[in-house]
Amino acid sequence: MRRIFVLYLTFTVINASLNKNEDKILHQNQETCSKLTMKPYFEPEMVTGIEWRIIYSWKLKLDEKCIDITFKNISQDTVKRIFNDMYDYLEMQPYWDAATLLMSLGHSHHEMLLFVDQGSAGRFVGVPNVIRDGNIAPARKSVPLFQLNMKLFHHGKYLVMSDCVMGVTTLSIRIDTLPTKKQLDAILAELNLGEGMIACISEEAMKNFP
Repeated sequence: MRRIFVLYLTFTVINASLNKNEDKILHQNQETCSKLTMKPYFEPEMVTGIEWRIIYSWKLKLDEKCIDITFKNISQDTVKRIFNDMYDYLEMQPYWDAATLLMSLGHSHHEMLLFVDQGSAGRFVGVPNVIRDGNIAPARKSVPLFQLNMKLFHHGKYLVMSDCVMGVTTLSIRIDTLPTKKQLDAILAELNLGEGMIACISEEAMKNFP
């Protein structure tokens, strides 16, 4: 399950500074995020109360591992708890009053508190609760805020989420609505994000999809 947290915490456990050779990569990653801001479409009520499953990814190899994501509306108690956990470890502080959603990943429910960011709908700043995870011991003021863009497609059937710094991007579906291979090929062509990798199902099994 360690690999589940790689999705959004890789950037936390490595050196966060970018050298000159990485500037080009960062620019490319931000371009991917920019694509999601074209005709933005995201409503919190369309993702909460639903279990999402990653079925395709870019810059993250999941193979047949299934990672589920849930979103919940936050309470003041939740914000206070994560504030107490993470305040001393963040490089920069978010605007805590702007906390909107709690995102949980995988069976261990790794947490990220999401704050509405400036700009188009679907832009968020994220605070990963690495203290609750228990296996990561960050130094004080060492954990960067995450920059995430999300967009819903086909009236909320698909959710695309991109880490604007690391470039990890995922395509998720509602857990009870597995697409056909034709439908998956169609949404991938529409996204036009380049070659990625099937997740949660083997390539061989995918060939047998209707």
